[in-house]
Amino acid sequence: MSTVARSAPLRDCEAPAPPRVARLSGRWYAVAWTPVLLLVPVVAAAQRLDVLQLLAVLLLGAVHITTAIIGRRAGARRLTEALVAVAVLMVIAYQLLWDEHQVFLYPLLALTMAVGVHRRLAPGLISGIALSGAVAAGLTSARLADALVFAVITYMAGFSAVLIDWLSRTTVQLAAAREHLARSAVAEERARFSRDLHDLLGHSLSVIVVKAQAVRRFAATDPAATAEHARGIEEIGRNALEEVREAVAGYREVVLADELDSARSTLRDGGVRTEVRGTRTVLPPQIDRLFAWTVREGVTNILRHSPARSCTIRVELASGVATLEIIDDGRPAGPTAEGATAPTGSGLAGLRERAERLGGVLAADHEAGGFRLGVSAPVTGMRSGT
Repeated sequence: MSTVARSAPLRDCEAPAPPRVARLSGRWYAVAWTPVLLLVPVVAAAQRLDVLQLLAVLLLGAVHITTAIIGRRAGARRLTEALVAVAVLMVIAYQLLWDEHQVFLYPLLALTMAVGVHRRLAPGLISGIALSGAVAAGLTSARLADALVFAVITYMAGFSAVLIDWLSRTTVQLAAAREHLARSAVAEERARFSRDLHDLLGHSLSVIVVKAQAVRRFAATDPAATAEHARGIEEIGRNALEEVREAVAGYREVVLADELDSARSTLRDGGVRTEVRGTRTVLPPQIDRLFAWTVREGVTNILRHSPARSCTIRVELASGVATLEIIDDGRPAGPTAEGATAPTGSGLAGLRERAERLGGVLAADHEAGGFRLGVSAPVTGMRSGT
């Protein structure tokens, strides 16, 4: 694996909403099939100049579209179920009057049932209409093949709408679960940061106050003691500042091995398959902390900003350079070209600065069908594991 050769801004954008197609339920699928299934009956009625048949087909289409549009809305179940009953009666009357176009009207009726009745009742009703239509078609043509084709077409039409509706709801639920996981991670990090600041600054500020009081007492009578206490205040202030910087950078309690284990668990809970390579690579403490923080930020970005389903995390030490790469298959939203850099993210700018302080570079760019976050830093006198 090649080392990161260039620095690029990180992806830090708004959490994407589910794709529009994922938010379209089965009712829109049912509406889309209406002109296809009614084309032949409409053309046949027009060619015969049969106004009554044409009006019957158009009215059936209107009932179907109305049922699909208002289907699943709160408080509309009784209305849609009544419309389904009307559609059934209309199909029966159509067959009694004209006895044709069953192969188009029965699938349309199955779609109406799929979006107009309760989800638990839809499979049974669709199976019933498919079976009854197949029996009728078989008796009419005296051919088993016709009956089977009729049953399959009707059954698949209705169950396709049911399946699409289920997938749409599942997609929305998964997006909500992923956002919940991301928010939980942020909340946990805020709690950790609050605890660290309390532990770090509480004692240091108390000591500074005591020494400042001593300086005020001895300022006029004991210059040597005053200078000593002042040096103590300076030293305590420097130590507290360094500890705060470490806490802000995530250096305290952040270890690469722990973050890799956490990444596996967190991404698995978020529905992202994760592969980690190079877990036995031994790194200097500074680089280990840098990589640990990079993994934490990368995982958070995947959960919040990426529709990824799989992720690979690689840690490698070769030719005196340590490299970490996080590659996911989440396609960027919009027409982003392969190799294009991601937009600058204000929340992760400090990570890039810390990499540069170690003589390293950070890269974040779009790969073919995904996103790559990488960081590399020079290492001397270290060894690597497999």
